[in-house]
Amino acid sequence: MGERIEDFGELIKTDVLIVGGGLAGNNAAIGALEKGVNVLVVDKSSIDRCGAIAGGVDHFMAYLNTDSWDTREAYLEWVGKIARGAVNLSVQNAVFCRELESAIERMERIGCTLRQPDGTFYRTSSLGGPAPFFINFNGKQLKPLLAKEARRLGVKVLEKFAFSGILTNEGKVIGGVGFNIRTGKFFIIQAKSIILATGNTNRIFDNPTGLPFNTWQCPANTGAAQSMAYEVGAKLANMEFVRITVVPRGFSAAGLNALTGMGGRIINALGEEFMSRYHPAGSKAPRYKLVEGVIREIYEGRGPVYIDCRHLSSTDLTHLKRTLGYDKDTLPDFIEQKGIDLGKDLLEIMPSEGMQGGPSEVCSSGIMIDESTASTIPGLFAAGDCADQMRCVHICTTGGYLAGKMAAEYAMKTHGDIKINLSQVKELNQKTFSPLKASGTVSHRKFEDTMRKMLWQNAGPARNEKSLNIALDKLEELEKYYKEIKAQNYHELMRILETYQILQVAKMMCTASLARKETRFGVYHNRIDYPETKLEYEGQIVLWKTEQGIKTEFKKLDYSSIPQP
Repeated sequence: MGERIEDFGELIKTDVLIVGGGLAGNNAAIGALEKGVNVLVVDKSSIDRCGAIAGGVDHFMAYLNTDSWDTREAYLEWVGKIARGAVNLSVQNAVFCRELESAIERMERIGCTLRQPDGTFYRTSSLGGPAPFFINFNGKQLKPLLAKEARRLGVKVLEKFAFSGILTNEGKVIGGVGFNIRTGKFFIIQAKSIILATGNTNRIFDNPTGLPFNTWQCPANTGAAQSMAYEVGAKLANMEFVRITVVPRGFSAAGLNALTGMGGRIINALGEEFMSRYHPAGSKAPRYKLVEGVIREIYEGRGPVYIDCRHLSSTDLTHLKRTLGYDKDTLPDFIEQKGIDLGKDLLEIMPSEGMQGGPSEVCSSGIMIDESTASTIPGLFAAGDCADQMRCVHICTTGGYLAGKMAAEYAMKTHGDIKINLSQVKELNQKTFSPLKASGTVSHRKFEDTMRKMLWQNAGPARNEKSLNIALDKLEELEKYYKEIKAQNYHELMRILETYQILQVAKMMCTASLARKETRFGVYHNRIDYPETKLEYEGQIVLWKTEQGIKTEFKKLDYSSIPQP
């Protein structure tokens, strides 16, 4: 009797498979389950507390139709300015605007209201927003409440699960494989549609603290979706951008939006509120401009740089101190242990580690999606920060839910048996577990540390054609050593899989950056050999896998009009 699929692991069947149980993944599960299909979510952690907002969140961007600045049209006009050359307005209209009202109602329904106790919305302006689009709210329990709702609707979950590959048949996705990171048990999952929702790519650049897991966003998000979508031929976009933020010195933590949104001023060692030199909005400038200003002040000898909240009213300070830990519990602890009182003392800040991600609060980099959140591969959908047109809480919430509905509808139209290729399962099984048999002459930590340092030097916030080609050459050379990395246990096997994902994303990032012969979004794509922003690059660098390697093309984007509702 010949080999069977079940000889390699446990076979599970579902309608919709969601890879990643973060904010977008949980919303996708709810959207799909409400359509009446079977849904399986897999995640390396727990769907209750995983992803970029595992510990909570304090802001949600929205227009509420209260004034002329507070409309869909005004929002999209701003989006077209803030992310010009990376954002697709028609997709934004679909994944956010059309889903916004139901998203606010859904958050209310599950018990995580955006309102203050008095029923009002507390709104602030920061990070380049022309008006107070940000709603400040208590999202400390948002993730557990979303998971509770998904479970109420009947979601099935595989936790402590490392997803390691997508299964295809005749150009369509039909499932995937992975293993339990505690036991090593291998699973083959048959699905009618897949939603990838694994976030952006962290741990890709050298960390200024020397601690690679001291990251602004979740360090377990390492480009899994981007890498695996690329492997099966999906197109990706916006992969060239570096993303950096501003954090307290020595501690990468979310909180910049809260500090500047409440009116915190960024000052240098001379006491100057210097950001007006870099952007008319001053300390409320777009994130990339804040980073550029902080870097320049330090480089030119006017550092250290600080956030100054001493001028805030007692009411505003009380609100700030109460809400600052909604994103990350340990940020207020860090400030307290440093002996800092925000009402009396300055908080020193610095540029964070770099990551690979989109250039703004409204779009990311990764799998290119259309208005239905579908990729260019039939049956494959994307949601959250791994999709090119989703980023941050507001769009991960709305777009994740839309992806769930669309993937469910696709699954409901898929009839008949799904044939899994035995040889493909065997190949992915062998590839997944091969590090257990490697020589061990290289550790995954040494491999990653080497890659991070090299990429920061050659493909960080100052790039040129020569440095990017050097980076690609070094990545090719480094990849030869990947097969020598040995896993001592299944947890290390997961880490080695992450290492491979980071490596693949790095190649895509450098290749896309070579194709964008301009500087756009300041330090986020700074080609020092092409320092100007060019009209002909108002669009996306799109890439995909070919037998010859990474292929790129330019996709022009239209900003001449606001899409219809």
